[in-house]
Amino acid sequence: MGRPAHRGLHVCLWLCCHLLVQAFASSAEGQGGGALDRSAIKYGGIYRRTLANDPSLLDPAFVADIYGRAIVRQLFDGLIQFDVHLKPIPAIAEFWETSLDGLTWTFTLRQGVKFHNGREVTAEDFVYSFTRMLDPKRPGPLKDFFGHVQGADDFLQRKAASVSGLQAVDRYVLQILLKEPYAPSLSVLGLGNAAVVPREDVERLGEGFAHAPVGAGPFKFVRWEPHKEIVLEANEHYYEGRPFLDRLVFKIIGKAEEEFAQFLKGDLEESLVPSDRTDEILRGPKYQKYQFIRKPTLGILFIGFNTHLKPFDDKRVRQAFNYAVDKEAIVREITKMGSIPAIGVLPPGMPGYDPDLRGYDYNPAKARQLLAEAGYPDRARLPVVQLWTSSRLESTKEELTAYQKYLAEVGVQVEIHLAPDWPSFEAMVREQKLPMFRLSWYANIPDPDIFFSPLLRSSSAGYYRFYGNPQVEQLLDQAVAELDEARRIALYREVERVVMDDAPWIMQHYYVSQRLYQPYVQGMEINLLGERAIPMRKVWFMEGYKNASMRRTPGVQTPQ
Repeated sequence: MGRPAHRGLHVCLWLCCHLLVQAFASSAEGQGGGALDRSAIKYGGIYRRTLANDPSLLDPAFVADIYGRAIVRQLFDGLIQFDVHLKPIPAIAEFWETSLDGLTWTFTLRQGVKFHNGREVTAEDFVYSFTRMLDPKRPGPLKDFFGHVQGADDFLQRKAASVSGLQAVDRYVLQILLKEPYAPSLSVLGLGNAAVVPREDVERLGEGFAHAPVGAGPFKFVRWEPHKEIVLEANEHYYEGRPFLDRLVFKIIGKAEEEFAQFLKGDLEESLVPSDRTDEILRGPKYQKYQFIRKPTLGILFIGFNTHLKPFDDKRVRQAFNYAVDKEAIVREITKMGSIPAIGVLPPGMPGYDPDLRGYDYNPAKARQLLAEAGYPDRARLPVVQLWTSSRLESTKEELTAYQKYLAEVGVQVEIHLAPDWPSFEAMVREQKLPMFRLSWYANIPDPDIFFSPLLRSSSAGYYRFYGNPQVEQLLDQAVAELDEARRIALYREVERVVMDDAPWIMQHYYVSQRLYQPYVQGMEINLLGERAIPMRKVWFMEGYKNASMRRTPGVQTPQ
C-alpha cells in the first residue's frame, strides 16, 4: 500500500465542513434546545422526509439497517441519548454512576415516563428489553455487549431463567453488572437497539411487533405502507414535552432525482442534493431561499468482498482489486456530493482516526502482478465476478460501471446485479451469497468499535460476517476491555492497519451529507451521526409559512 495523494486536502475539506455544521448546530440548539421558550412556538404541521428503502423491521432489539434506525430513533427511547456534540446525556435514566473498576453500572430512572400504551416505564422493563437481546434463538445486534453481563453465559446455555447481572434494584433503579470492563458500555446503551419496550405488547403482537411497534419515544407509530410511506404522530405524553410537529411522514423514494423534484414542488421538507446538482445549487439564485447544509458524517461507503468465496479467499486478489480502481476519480467525477475519498475504515471526526494511515494507490500494474501471483495471469482463469447493489441512484449505476471498466483493464470481468429491494439485498449479504457488494455503514454512536466489531467479527450477531481474522478479533477484545483511552485508540489503529492490509473491502469514500431544507424549517440539531440522528421532537415550522402540510392533523391535539 502507498500513501494516497491529497491527504491534506481531504482533511482540510472535512474540517471546513465540520466548522460549517458546528455553526449550524449551535444555531439549531438555540432554536430547539432546552433554553427555547416553547410557548413562543406554534405547534403543528407534518414534516415529510424520505427513506431510500423500506426498513427490514422496526423492532429496536433487532434493527440493523439505516432505514429502520431512522424510524426507531423517533419511536423509542433508552437510558441515555447524545447531544449535538455527541456527549451522553440523560434520556429515561435521570442520572447514572459506575464503579471505579467499570464493572457495575447503576441507572436511576425518571418517574412517570409512559409507554405509548399508557403504562409507566420501570426498571423491570429494561431488564426484559435487555434480556430479550440474548435470546439464543434470535440474538440481537447487541448480543456481544450483553454477553459481557454477569450470568449471560448461563442464560444463553439455558442453565438459568434470567440474567443475574441485569437487576431491577427497585421500581426506578436498574443495575448492570459486567464480567469484565467494557469501555464503550455507556455509548452502546445510547444505541437505538438498547431502547425499552413493553413486554405485554411484544408478547401480544409476536412477530407483528416489528411492523406495529410500541415504544416510549416522542412519536407514536400510525401506519406503514410498504414501498410508499411510514407515518408517525406526536406523543402527547412524552416526558420531555410534546413534539412541536403533529406528524412525521417518511416517504419511500429510492431515486435522488425524484426526491429533489418533490422537494422543489414543496412536497418534502428536506432533500438530498443529487450528485450532478451541487454546483447549480451553490450558484443558482433560485435556490438561495432554501437552507443548504453540508456536513461531515461518521459514515463510509465500501465495496465488500466475501472472503469465504473464491476468488476472494485469497488476499492477493483482494489487494489487486484495490489497486485496480481509481477511487479518487470515481468520487471526484461521479459520486461528488462533497464526499471524500476514503483511506481507511475510520472517518475523520471519529476517535481513533489515523491521519498517517497508508491506503491503496491507483496502480493497475501492481494489480496485474498480484493477480498473476494468485494464479490468475489472464482473463480466462479468473471467474466472472458478480457485483451487487440495492441502490437505484443514477450515480450508483455510474460508479459501478466505472468499477467494471477499471477491473476489465486488469483482466477481470464484472457483472453488475441490482437486488429487488433493500431487505432482499441485506438478506443475501447476511447469508453470504454475494461475492462482491456495495454497502454503506454509518456510526450510530461516537465510538470506533462500531466500525469494527459489527463488520469484522466472525461471531458478530445480526451483521454480515464476510470476514474473519483471529488476530483482529484478539485486538478487538483487548480494545473493548481497555479503559485507558490512549491505549485503546492505539489498539484500534492497529486493527485498522491489519484489516487494510487484509483488504476485505475497497473503501470508497467518507460521507459528507449535502441537503436542502425548506426555509421555514427550524430547530434542526445536526451532529456527526447525520440527518438520521436529528431529534425530530425539537423541529418546528416558522409561523406564517405557506405549505399544505400545516393543515391540522385529525386526532392530534395541539397545546394551547
